[in-house]
Amino acid sequence: MIHLYGMGSPNVVKVFIMLEETGLPYRYTRVNVMAGEQFRSDFLALNPNAKVPVIVDENVAGDNRVVFESGAILSYLAEKTGVLWPGSFHQRTEVNQWLMFQMASFGPMAGQAIHFAHAVKDQEYGRNRYGNELARLINVVETRLAACPFMAGDAYSLADIALHPWIRTLRMFFPEQLAGQAALTDWCERIMQRPAVDRAVSRVQAMSDQDIADIRNADKAARDRYFNRVPRQPANR
Repeated sequence: MIHLYGMGSPNVVKVFIMLEETGLPYRYTRVNVMAGEQFRSDFLALNPNAKVPVIVDENVAGDNRVVFESGAILSYLAEKTGVLWPGSFHQRTEVNQWLMFQMASFGPMAGQAIHFAHAVKDQEYGRNRYGNELARLINVVETRLAACPFMAGDAYSLADIALHPWIRTLRMFFPEQLAGQAALTDWCERIMQRPAVDRAVSRVQAMSDQDIADIRNADKAARDRYFNRVPRQPANR
């Protein structure tokens, strides 16, 4: 049994999709990040970086195996099951390089672009810096998908699972950035037609709705903690 800790963020949606693709049994616990639950000692014991998602693979060889970082979780589940894990070393390398592109470049830049465009009022430099970089990365993806049907080539892979939730999120926050990206739009629609993706999105919707409500209802102290605007006190031990 896989125990997933998360919220409705794109990085967590990746793991929901992969779990649905593998067919592994799983359960999930919502982490209320606006309430600071990610800083509790029991959660820090799972991930010292205080971030979701985290999985606990229960009773692996008589013990529990903890994995954090969404890209590492996708790779772990793929290697554990053989699902979406190419047999060829060169194919795995192709998948991994685009998976790392999403983890190291696309995801962080998209997150910063959303933050400076929607969470602050007077940060023109941040909006321009991350908005411009996001536009460049979207063009990288569009060029790649115009050349092949999926991010790692001819076959659906972890790279597509990692990227799709972020594109889905950007369609809500920056529809103008994605307008005219024909190959990316076609790819996104094809991914959404996969039954596992549809199931994952449906399962995570209630958490996403609760996340939005929590952010809207949060007081200034909670928002400052969430956006890391003030130095944080040591965790409660």
